[in-house]
Amino acid sequence: MQDKRQWDASVYTSEKMSSIHTEEVQRQLREVLNRDKVKLWESPYSREDGTADQIPENLILKYSDELRLSKDVVASNMEELRLHAVRKLASRRKFQTSGVATLKVKLAGKGNLKSSSFEVETTLQMLGKDFKKLLSEKCGLAADHLKPIAVGRVIKDDVPLSSQHIGNNAQVLVICLSESEAEAQRKEEQMSKVRRAREGAELLANTFSADDDMEHDGNQYGLQIADQTGRALQIPREEKRALTVAMALNERGKAALKRKQHGEALLLLLEADREFQQCRSEILQAVDNYAILCLDIVWCYLCLKNVTALPDAETRLQKCEELFHKSYGSNLERLTTVKGSSGQEKALFVRLHLLQGVVFFHQGRRNQAVAELAKADAFLRQLQVDESKLTELMTMGFSGAEARLGLRACSNNVQAAVTHIMQKQEERREIKKKEQEERRQKKLAKKLGKTANGDVLQDRPELLTLPDPDPGPVSITDEMLAQLVSLGFDPEMSRRALQSCQGMAQRAIDMLLQSGGILPEGSPANGSASTSSSSSTSSSSATPSSSSSSSDASPAKSPEELRREREAYEELASDLADHEEDYLDLTLEEESTFLQEYRALLESTLSF
Repeated sequence: MQDKRQWDASVYTSEKMSSIHTEEVQRQLREVLNRDKVKLWESPYSREDGTADQIPENLILKYSDELRLSKDVVASNMEELRLHAVRKLASRRKFQTSGVATLKVKLAGKGNLKSSSFEVETTLQMLGKDFKKLLSEKCGLAADHLKPIAVGRVIKDDVPLSSQHIGNNAQVLVICLSESEAEAQRKEEQMSKVRRAREGAELLANTFSADDDMEHDGNQYGLQIADQTGRALQIPREEKRALTVAMALNERGKAALKRKQHGEALLLLLEADREFQQCRSEILQAVDNYAILCLDIVWCYLCLKNVTALPDAETRLQKCEELFHKSYGSNLERLTTVKGSSGQEKALFVRLHLLQGVVFFHQGRRNQAVAELAKADAFLRQLQVDESKLTELMTMGFSGAEARLGLRACSNNVQAAVTHIMQKQEERREIKKKEQEERRQKKLAKKLGKTANGDVLQDRPELLTLPDPDPGPVSITDEMLAQLVSLGFDPEMSRRALQSCQGMAQRAIDMLLQSGGILPEGSPANGSASTSSSSSTSSSSATPSSSSSSSDASPAKSPEELRREREAYEELASDLADHEEDYLDLTLEEESTFLQEYRALLESTLSF
């Protein structure tokens, strides 16, 4: 049976193929011109006023033979390169003498556009909002509908371009927010969606971080930051706000990505990236959220057909791969140990290797592009789901996402997939039940109050009676240590984790994953308080502390604040995934299409 994903160059538009072919031809011409020290902007190729002079016929013939291109193709593309060099030189001179910079602009998105790409001249002292007005005049769209992006960041309104690392000849991608001809109100809604998403995320973050126990009277939404299994993570209070804003914006961005609203998704994901940068690297390395964010940002640029405009695409993908290997293991062995399978996460590696191949292709690194696309194809073949089995599972009442993830995790074995899905459902129920019990315990602790030393009675019942003796140290065997070391963890860190977790390997693995594999000396298990030698002789009062009802209390919120908080939560909730593995539910149809396209392009350019 013929592979249904077998590529055929005829399925691609001649316009798109022609554009990328031209890019490849000019890249190869640029290489040989640089090698031979041919300066097209100088005599005898250009006159002093920049107009064309004469390109020797023998030079055209030489490159035609070497690159196996027709003389007409070589001549026309050399003229394009000459014009580009002349314009670039002129803009450099102008910038040096007058301070006026030339910026290359490319538009992406819908709208009645005068041109999809053009150049603008401006001083770099211009504020971002004034630059948007200039763009508005050039492209014929309202300034409020434009979101310019440069050097991988959304250009800020009230900051000069020079302070945003934008220089002469910089590339600017402009997302044009789409308009609805049928609904005038929707226009305003689209313009303010990103702004409202940030405001809502900040509002929820303020509520979330107001009380580390999450039982503040104004926070009744059950928000939490959880790991891949859905278990809540303990995050230092001072970083909780930035992380909450980042993850809320990230969720909104992923939802837009699923709707294929790539322009809106890119804006939200870049906002999330800005917030993630405020968190310590240890936290970013402990979970895979930031790695997937980097992956999604580059994916947006590919879907917007603007990969070459992202200056740090390769860097982002390298960071993504490093974090994946740190979280999952170089061969996904950690993932298999923790979750029992690695099938679902392989979908992320399809996208990672595909994007790396695309970036290498546009950099002219063909061998590396071929290798990365081959890796993507190998993962893609492993993850192909039998449509009849998918339908069979869905007729049993499972959702499409559950069925697809289950079949991938169990190599298309229906019975094993059913068991896997039901096990996941049971795990989610148990986690939810445990969280409800923890919230109940926290409420009870709040009612009981604290001792004079600040200990919560519910958590420290030994303060009401004689304390139990501390458990003795657990002997860490070589077998225990070998189990963690085999997953790639440092031996000393593994020993600390096992000691902290009383020899329980699974808890030790979870602790190391959450901490990025680094634990301080004497780390307590899962944040449990270490006992001091003086606690047994202390005569602390067991009456509730009056501070629990004064300094710990927060002022009552107004009805307007509560309304805004509820609206922000509902807007976020509408974009939240149904379950914690939703981000792994990729149909891989788009990935397959891009893979076919770039394999076809590589095949066609190999004849040059």
